[in-house]
Amino acid sequence: MEIDFWTGTSFKGATWDAATKRWTAELELDVAGGVHRTLHPRHIVMATSVSGTPNIPEIPTLDRFAGTVVHSSRFASGADWKGRPVYVFGTGTSAHDIAQDLHGHGAHVTIVQRSPTLIVNVEPGAQLYDGIYYGKGPTLEDRDLINVSVPLRVMKKAHRLLTDQARAHGAPLLEALERVGFRLEFGEDGTGWPLKYRGRGGGYYFNVGASDLVAKGEIGLIQYADIGSFTATGLAMKDGRERPADLIVLATGYKGQDHLVEQLFGPEIARKVGPVWGFDDRTQELRNMWIPTAQPGLWFQGGSFAQCRMYSRYLALQIKAAEVGLT
Repeated sequence: MEIDFWTGTSFKGATWDAATKRWTAELELDVAGGVHRTLHPRHIVMATSVSGTPNIPEIPTLDRFAGTVVHSSRFASGADWKGRPVYVFGTGTSAHDIAQDLHGHGAHVTIVQRSPTLIVNVEPGAQLYDGIYYGKGPTLEDRDLINVSVPLRVMKKAHRLLTDQARAHGAPLLEALERVGFRLEFGEDGTGWPLKYRGRGGGYYFNVGASDLVAKGEIGLIQYADIGSFTATGLAMKDGRERPADLIVLATGYKGQDHLVEQLFGPEIARKVGPVWGFDDRTQELRNMWIPTAQPGLWFQGGSFAQCRMYSRYLALQIKAAEVGLT
């Protein structure tokens, strides 16, 4: 794509000069060698993902556990845990994928559910929401235009219908999960996973096999509310049982781009920009995404590959318009 890029580069932060309308951006190139460079761009685009910074919650008494605790972002492989007891906290995508990997390597793995979760089979359920792209019809450009033009109120109604269809397709699995005590939900007002993603960036799992293992009991399941406390060797349940553990994986999600704004640009700019991602009650659009923000020269890009493909051109056109004096 003829895009210039630097590897081994760390963006340390930037400050804005309102007089020159430029940033002073600090970078470390070749991190091992410590080569420093200062740049003065007019625009910075934060394309750092909707979920970029690990979220590590305060879990009471977890500090008593003497085994290994890792966040899902640092989990490498289940190969080292064959035959050993492992607990994965969370029921989103990372939790299911890691539990499935551990199971495949012979670990005795149990998922710890903290809140109800949306489960949908990757085929056909998860695909139903992208029906505009299937079959014969308009050009890809026209389909994209239709996709980005549906008002949120209409989208919610359509997604409720599609979610009902997805639940019908997945009924055998969903019923089996409920029988083993898995708590399900299907998005706000039953609107399914796409709006959960746009609202909070997660809270669902596309089943590619892990849910079947949970339903069969091959991957264990307990509820976080049933844990009394942690001990040096594992979990002490409220019913008096002791559950040994060697590894605890915190698949507890990620913080949004808001966190990085404060970290890289400071609290004043973070307050000025406000929340990033999630729906704005007034505009019914995703907050601060692909549009001018309250901070001149600071833009946000993120979401799925499809969203990046569709919206990046609008973002680029707005930057170009600002440069030629049209805004």
